[in-house]
Amino acid sequence: MAEFSAFLSSAPPWFPLRFVPARDLLGVLPILIVGAGVVLVLLADLAVPRRGNRVLPALTGIVLLGALGTAVGQWVVNAAHPIVFNGAYANDRFALFADFVVLLTTLAVVVLSPGYLRRRGMEEGEYYMLLLASVAGMLVLDGALNLIVVFLGIELLSIPLYVLAGFARDDPLPQEAAMKYLLLGGFASGFLVYGMALIYGETGHTGLVAIHNVLTQTALRQQFDPLLLAGIALLAVGLAFKVSAAPFHWWTPDVYQGSPAVVTTFMSVATKVAAFAVFLRLFSATLAPYRSEWQVPIAVVAIISMVFGNVVAVAQTSVKRLLAYSGIAQAGYIMIGVAVGRPDGTQAALYYLAAYAFMNTGAFAVITILSRRGEDCDRFSQLSGLARRQPLLAGLMSVFMLSLAGFPLTVGFFGKFFLFSAAIHDGQLPLAIWGILTSAVSLIYYLRVILIMFSGVPEVEHEEDETLHLAGVTMDGSAVAARAPAATGGMPATAVILLAGVGTLVLGIFPALIYTLLQGISVVHG
Repeated sequence: MAEFSAFLSSAPPWFPLRFVPARDLLGVLPILIVGAGVVLVLLADLAVPRRGNRVLPALTGIVLLGALGTAVGQWVVNAAHPIVFNGAYANDRFALFADFVVLLTTLAVVVLSPGYLRRRGMEEGEYYMLLLASVAGMLVLDGALNLIVVFLGIELLSIPLYVLAGFARDDPLPQEAAMKYLLLGGFASGFLVYGMALIYGETGHTGLVAIHNVLTQTALRQQFDPLLLAGIALLAVGLAFKVSAAPFHWWTPDVYQGSPAVVTTFMSVATKVAAFAVFLRLFSATLAPYRSEWQVPIAVVAIISMVFGNVVAVAQTSVKRLLAYSGIAQAGYIMIGVAVGRPDGTQAALYYLAAYAFMNTGAFAVITILSRRGEDCDRFSQLSGLARRQPLLAGLMSVFMLSLAGFPLTVGFFGKFFLFSAAIHDGQLPLAIWGILTSAVSLIYYLRVILIMFSGVPEVEHEEDETLHLAGVTMDGSAVAARAPAATGGMPATAVILLAGVGTLVLGIFPALIYTLLQGISVVHG
């Protein structure tokens, strides 16, 4: 350390490390670890075989565990709101909680990936590099305190996802999904940048803390600038696209259905968590002085998302499209926390994001494990009779469906309970009523999935040897042992689903395990 200090003191004035205090580097240490992991995975990919190796997923998992351990250490040590890089980034507990959810979700995806990629013939090292690059963007978003940093985080998050969506290069459906995601994502980024430009033009600042101070003064004088309101509206549109809120959701069903199942798992949870983290920080804190202007439009978007997502999901015949419309409805529920804007609304939204990570990761993990060579599990006929073939998977999938519907004794029930309670306490009773009614509608399609798994006839599959297999048994009655690994996805993948199921049930019985942590969380003003 002494030699390094001597080196810095003798370095020329323009040397960049002279201007980066150790406190700033420690504040973004999880991001630095993930960023370094991108380079390590890229270099390791040059030295390992292209097919069948376990080095890259293991290295990716180690990087994620290192970043997660660092975030846990920062949570324990730093109870205050440390702001680093001259106010551009907040390493507070709000950001750290979002980091936990993103990193744990990504770790689950990495465990699911090797078996799935092997079955689909997509064992390429670039996959893990792109995954880590997108995670780095999410971690940037979680603590961003500057509009420029917000934009950089969103682009770093999105660009690798555009590539991952079309990672199955030999299949036309993923290519179509990637193209739609790229075009609509670029369109949404235009809204976002234009909104940021208007806010900067009217306030003279890009830092969220400075913007909040300016808005406080103008709100006290009742001087609501139309251009500033237009900037806030455009900013909300850009973020609503990222969280799949209606009516800015049109990319979601096609991209979810076309993308590889393991990518959809990552996209459906981690992206939503990071986007909602910056959504909450901007609207619950930075733009709080203008709450009277944006609260009703945000509430309307929440209602439209809940109604549209749940109603359209009833008519779906594709499992992945059903979960996509379910995700639109879930975004509507979380938007209730944004519309409330108070600390209890923010805490309820964070709790629901953590709950959503357990139940949605588990549901998509089941789809990932059931995906076969050359195709994803996307038809209801592929779930038909699952309880006879794989009773454990069918039981866990039922738990996830019931939790997404908000059944008692599941984490989804308390997630919705906290959100609806926050809306009622804020005097927004219509939001809670719409949430309850649409949750009742969601029972139709969630219970339909369970009914198909437990009462349907197992699908007859044609294997390469032209032997018919039914429920893991050949037509002559002999067991099909060779199909067991593909059916279960291996012990690590099964462990992911088991942990997701246990978390969904345990947190549904003891919600205080997470909610107690959230009591001490407040958003930095900015």
